[in-house]
Amino acid sequence: MKKPKKSRIGWLIGSSLVIIFLLFAYPIFTAPTQAPIQFPEQPQAAYPAPLANPPVGNDECLACHQTPGMVVPLEEGEELYLTIDAQGFANSIHGSRGYACIQCHTDIEGFPHPEKTARTSRELRAEKSQNCIDCHLDQADKYAQGRHAQGLIKGNQASATCVDCHSSHETVELTTSQVRIAQTCKHCHEEIYSVYQNSVHGVALLEEGNQDVPTCTSCHDSHENTGPGDEGFVLFSPQICADCHADQELMAKYDINTDVFDTYVADFHGTTVTIFENTSPDQETNKPVCIDCHGVHDIRLTTDETSTVIKQNLLATCQRCHPDAAPGFPDAWLSHYPPDLTHNPLVYLVDLFYAFVIPVTVGGILLFIITNYWRRMWNALQTAKGGQS
Repeated sequence: MKKPKKSRIGWLIGSSLVIIFLLFAYPIFTAPTQAPIQFPEQPQAAYPAPLANPPVGNDECLACHQTPGMVVPLEEGEELYLTIDAQGFANSIHGSRGYACIQCHTDIEGFPHPEKTARTSRELRAEKSQNCIDCHLDQADKYAQGRHAQGLIKGNQASATCVDCHSSHETVELTTSQVRIAQTCKHCHEEIYSVYQNSVHGVALLEEGNQDVPTCTSCHDSHENTGPGDEGFVLFSPQICADCHADQELMAKYDINTDVFDTYVADFHGTTVTIFENTSPDQETNKPVCIDCHGVHDIRLTTDETSTVIKQNLLATCQRCHPDAAPGFPDAWLSHYPPDLTHNPLVYLVDLFYAFVIPVTVGGILLFIITNYWRRMWNALQTAKGGQS
């Protein structure tokens, strides 16, 4: 009597189960994960209290320093303007809280004052910014890591110091106004500001006063400021865009699609960038991030004829990386909308077809293998009973 080939049937069942597992498990294990950029926040150190009875009062200082046209020469020929706007100081964040002049000018104990060692006004600004560290320890620690501080360390005297951004005597808290931040950065970055002010973000902020749109520090941070020359800045820059464009509550106010980030991460470009982020964050990827297509400071509305991502301009944008791209090349891009009956309906219907057909096909094969196996076992059992009788 010939025995059933159980080993062959078992091999078929095992192989089928492995194939089914790979079909359904592969997307789970290969799905891109996106680790958010996190900058650790340090607790704010307690500020020293204003002096109730300073040894040298502000009125004594202003008796001379509110005199118009008060200047002293510096070693390299510049003139240092020493006239202080008394009302401006009184309205400043320091003056309004009652701080004394000598709490910042710690080297002043009376008159005559110590001779200045700075040869230029830039040297003096850098020197005086050191006084800020005494009270603003946390901000100073972050500033030391930023591009401005690193520029000073490398000898760039034009790099921004505390007083360049916050002023010396009419000190303001910049975080209360997005517009004020942009206008402060303009002092050094005027060329970039002129581009930004005509962008979709700049127009909304500077002309319409919309505080929801990003200003300079939204992307570059304030004290721990970063830029494209820093390691990983460009690679992780999609996260900066996602802070706003993946915020459903914020984007709902402007009827803007929030799938832009997820659809980018899911396509070929975004998937490759994500792999670099997870495996080689210290290396730059040659795949485009948001700013490569949409621009940096000059981002435009998609209704603007100069936008780099509208249909008539998209080919030229693609050709920056794909110089041989033909006119039909951009048609392969599905935009930032998941396929549905409104956007890319053909792709949506094909996806829907396969979402139905694949499980049914695999399930049918599995059902066939199982029933065939039991049928063979049943036949073998019946054959064995017949032989025994």
